[in-house]
Amino acid sequence: MKNLLNISDDTMISIQNLSKRFERDNLFEGINLVLHSKEKIAFIGKNGSGKTTFFNCLAGKESFDGRIFVSEIKISLMEQEQNFSNLDKTFEEYLDDKNEKLEGLKKQLEEKIGDPEVYENEDKYNSLMDEYNLLLTDPSTNSEQRSTKEILKELKMDKKLLNQKIKNLSGGQKTKLRLAECLSKKADLYLLDEPTNNLDLTTREWLEAYINNNIENLIVISHDRYFLSKVVGKVWDLENQQIISWNYPFDEYLDRKKKHLAVLERKFKDATKKKKQLLESAAEKRHWAAKCGNRTKKVIADRLERQAKELENVENPFDFIKDIDIGFNSKNLHNCNIFRLENVEKKFDKVLFENVDQEIDFGERICIIGENGTGKSTFLKMLIGKIPQSKGDLYRRKDVKIGYFDQELEELDKEQTIMKFFINETDLDEEHLIPFLEKYGFEKESFQKKIKHLSGGEKGRLNILRIAIEKNNILVLDEPTNNLDIYLVESLENALKEFKGTIIFVSHDRYFVDKVATRILEIKDKKISSFKGNYSKYLESRK
Repeated sequence: MKNLLNISDDTMISIQNLSKRFERDNLFEGINLVLHSKEKIAFIGKNGSGKTTFFNCLAGKESFDGRIFVSEIKISLMEQEQNFSNLDKTFEEYLDDKNEKLEGLKKQLEEKIGDPEVYENEDKYNSLMDEYNLLLTDPSTNSEQRSTKEILKELKMDKKLLNQKIKNLSGGQKTKLRLAECLSKKADLYLLDEPTNNLDLTTREWLEAYINNNIENLIVISHDRYFLSKVVGKVWDLENQQIISWNYPFDEYLDRKKKHLAVLERKFKDATKKKKQLLESAAEKRHWAAKCGNRTKKVIADRLERQAKELENVENPFDFIKDIDIGFNSKNLHNCNIFRLENVEKKFDKVLFENVDQEIDFGERICIIGENGTGKSTFLKMLIGKIPQSKGDLYRRKDVKIGYFDQELEELDKEQTIMKFFINETDLDEEHLIPFLEKYGFEKESFQKKIKHLSGGEKGRLNILRIAIEKNNILVLDEPTNNLDIYLVESLENALKEFKGTIIFVSHDRYFVDKVATRILEIKDKKISSFKGNYSKYLESRK
């Protein structure tokens, strides 16, 4: 490995002038960072900003410009779920195939490094050696691995699922496989890319405890604020092609970041006002210079315009952060039962829940929790009449309007464009829709994109906006925060707390649940139990 010169003994990775382009766009540019021993870091940024690409650069799986110096450490990378997509293999077959590919990459790099032309080009040689050394740190073939099956057992993964093709597994099951693959390796540094995606609350709590008890060095990409507040002590924030290092725990980072953005906003507004004044004064001076032939006024006008141009360098924080103002309209109802369940049962091949007796009143904000596969989404669909109960009575008040959020937009015509959809949903024409959509975080180039081609984050924004423009007094939301960045989730939280109607939702985002819920319904052992209060109160009741 490289001898790290002028770097302290506790340095694990030193990043110098790192840049990465994707097609015509710079994902990040001129990055300089140091990872020290015993640091656990949250790596955050908006969807599409380049976080996963950055991880791949660190792990030697992506080419880059600049230098990454790695000490004598082994790195274990938990990759994104799409690495399992459409994979016609079992999990064990996948691991064997991955090791073969790793050996192939090493062989290719060895051949390039042995090329005399490369050897004579110091920059190219050093860059290839950096990539090769990073590959050598991959502990995939390390004999000192913790048993993957032991990890899967702790994750409560059914052994039978390991003999199924990966493409047929659920999102949560795939995440457990990725976790087991990564955590079973005896590594010095773990890179976890969205490790909590699709995991139920119990598994997330297990992961927090595992990280705190077994892992010293960690960089994690996650939008789960509760998880991050439990496991990290530092934040790397990717925005506007730069990575800013915040040496604070996650909750303190959030507070300081808001204050930082407020300062930037104030500076930008002051600069905008000053620029306008300078340009107006310059225009006046130039007018009189032309009218009177006064050279002095022309010189002054030139100077004022130069000063105004310099103010263009003041950052507008809203160029990279969109804090969306969401408002849900509701028709008020007097205190009353909205839903009443008496001895309700729901089953498919097996019983999901039975003997359910619950009442849901107007104005409540209820979160449905439970492990994966217990029937949370089924419960929501049953409540609003999309599927029938198998047994018992379900009363649903008739004079209510329900807004339903589902992840896949099943009821919408997916051949519609975003613009066409909102023209049909609102009384606005295209001219007035443009500023409306921009306000809610849609870029102009996406207006003509068909719904079927939207990313997860774009689907989430469209779904939220669709419900926001309706006058619903009941909101039924199935995982509304999935794929949303932290800023949009906070905006959604604030809007839901202001909503005067009833909210029934499923979410694994504990921070979100804590902020929004006034009651918890837990599906466990085929029963549904009620807990008054938010998620923190629910946790206290379990002690």
